[in-house]
Amino acid sequence: MDKQKPSEITLDTPIQYVKGVGPQRAQLFRKIDVETVYDLLYLAPRRYEDRTKITKISELTPNIYATVRGFVSLIGPRKLIGKNGASVVIEDSSGWVEIFFTIPEMVKKFSIGDEVIASGRISQDRYSGRPFFIHPEYAIVGKKGVEELVAGTIVPIYTQTESLDTRLVRKIIYNVLNDSRLRVPETLPEYMRERYYLYSRREALKKLHFPENLDEAQKARNTLVFEEAFYFFIKINWKKEQSLKEAHVLKPNGEITRKFLQTLPFQLTKSQRKVIAEISQDLSSTKAMHRLLQGDVGSGKTIIAIYSLLVAVQNGFQACLMAPTEPLAEQHYIVLNEFLAHLNINTVLLSRSITRKKREELLESIRKGDAQIIVGTHAIIQENVIFKNLALSVVDEQHRFGVVQRGKLLEKSGEHTPHFLVMTATPIPRTLALTFYGDLSISILDEKPANRGKIVTAVRSEEKRKEIYKWLFDKIKEGHKAYIIAPMIERSESLEIKACEEIYRNLLEVAPEYVKIGIMHGRLPTEQKKETMVKFRTSEFNLLVATTVIEVGIDVPDATIIIIEHAERFGLAQLHQLRGRVGRSERKSYCILIRSKNISEDAQLRLEALEKSNDGFYLAEADLEIRGPGEFLGTKQHGFGGFRILHLRKDKEIIEQSKIEALKLINNKDKILNIKEISENLRTLLEGDEVYVA
Repeated sequence: MDKQKPSEITLDTPIQYVKGVGPQRAQLFRKIDVETVYDLLYLAPRRYEDRTKITKISELTPNIYATVRGFVSLIGPRKLIGKNGASVVIEDSSGWVEIFFTIPEMVKKFSIGDEVIASGRISQDRYSGRPFFIHPEYAIVGKKGVEELVAGTIVPIYTQTESLDTRLVRKIIYNVLNDSRLRVPETLPEYMRERYYLYSRREALKKLHFPENLDEAQKARNTLVFEEAFYFFIKINWKKEQSLKEAHVLKPNGEITRKFLQTLPFQLTKSQRKVIAEISQDLSSTKAMHRLLQGDVGSGKTIIAIYSLLVAVQNGFQACLMAPTEPLAEQHYIVLNEFLAHLNINTVLLSRSITRKKREELLESIRKGDAQIIVGTHAIIQENVIFKNLALSVVDEQHRFGVVQRGKLLEKSGEHTPHFLVMTATPIPRTLALTFYGDLSISILDEKPANRGKIVTAVRSEEKRKEIYKWLFDKIKEGHKAYIIAPMIERSESLEIKACEEIYRNLLEVAPEYVKIGIMHGRLPTEQKKETMVKFRTSEFNLLVATTVIEVGIDVPDATIIIIEHAERFGLAQLHQLRGRVGRSERKSYCILIRSKNISEDAQLRLEALEKSNDGFYLAEADLEIRGPGEFLGTKQHGFGGFRILHLRKDKEIIEQSKIEALKLINNKDKILNIKEISENLRTLLEGDEVYVA
């Protein structure tokens, strides 16, 4: 590797070439995901300390953090706190205080009469009772360098590691920002910066780390948040605009959709009617629909999906519905057949579990167009699945699919791009939905159908298990159906956790005769799972012991009780989904969360939130608060990242503004490259080259 100093420093420059780093420290920085100058400059302070407030020396008290200003009156060797070292005494008009250094050579930087600003935690001499500083941060007034920025001003504090303390990180960032070789290309057009009161990029980076006041720090952060969000929306939407072909125009009004809506055994909610109108408008355009349908458990997403599929069919095209698991795909297939029995629509189920002969027959019917609605798992996007005229793709539980899988689905319609509807029953705070699904329009079902019973949720300790099961048996005797959910299929030797098969075997021995028990987990053959669900629906079983395989899509209206073992082992969204398996009829329902003895604080907060509320959107906000945005979205699993400054929950307004500006530019794409004020980075990106920005 070239050991010479680079002639210029760019955001791509490896951090080892920065003053004060080198190869060894570069290894330490890599541990905190800092490999380039970009990574370093976008390493935001976790907080700031206001050291502009000067405390009189006579008012110093132990264990407080204080900043003092005075003149050096004494320098010399000293033994303190059982250690040999040296000290500097500074005085102001009210008194004097000692600054102790365990490294004697450090006092050589001072001279009698120097004016010093020192900041740190106050210690107390056990013998004299006098206050003193140990290794405070200090500045000698009039001397230039990083020290002038660490006392008597607003000071950035960074996350510390064993080998990288905040002082070192601060000094290295200072060196970079004050290096004449640093090149920072502008990212935002000038008119946009003026409109939203933003700094230039270079100024924002400087003020982020070394502001003169907290208002400057906030403005700097706002600038960089806007930049990150703006480029995120530009990238995903520009790419979409460039790659999409025209979609088929689908007229929503027709005999099939009219019959479907007229024969529903219930009234649509106001929210459902609103979403149907939004989707109808999208489908009527040659611009492909890209819409996220977000709805809490039991809000009626399935009806919206069926309506959308039927719009495609009544216009003479095919539509598909893809689900992440076979049980969910099977559930959708069963529900579709129930609702469409009177409409003579050819609906097929394509999954990996069918025989080769049956599969070939289905593939042929899809090729010919005889199969009008195709339901399946990932099998739908296999190369040998060829549609005659696919016009609409519906994906359930989008968060379980990767970007590549979604892209393959969009490629299935030949010369036209299919309209695309994403459904999720996992409520996502609006800011996260706006960002994570930034290229999708958003529809929200925020009310549930009428005549849904109340769900009572209670957290109970495992010591109460025997009483809970006795209560359960009594309820089953009264005619209730119930689920018991376990976190594992088989018991682990290393974990004291009740597993699905263990619970099933134990219940067979102790349950009364009138309790008919079935078992359901992912290792069972598909046919056995189907048979078990049929028996549960038809009441041959009235108690189903299961894993989270029943988390989504299982709809048994007369199931009114769910008991979740070791509830602390599940995420908040998952617990809410599981609870959604009950409360699907007018009857009062119950969700009992059995917790282990010793659980973490986060787990306790999750269970308390679930006990407090049945509102999925409230719980999503609580989950975001507990876990933070990265973990909430599962960024490692889903390839979602690049945000170093932006906070998805706190920066709602800026995210909204940046999306508006990004879409304005994209919709004006014929004129976009002629705008004089546009930044060079943005011009390069829109002309086709990738830009290193976020």
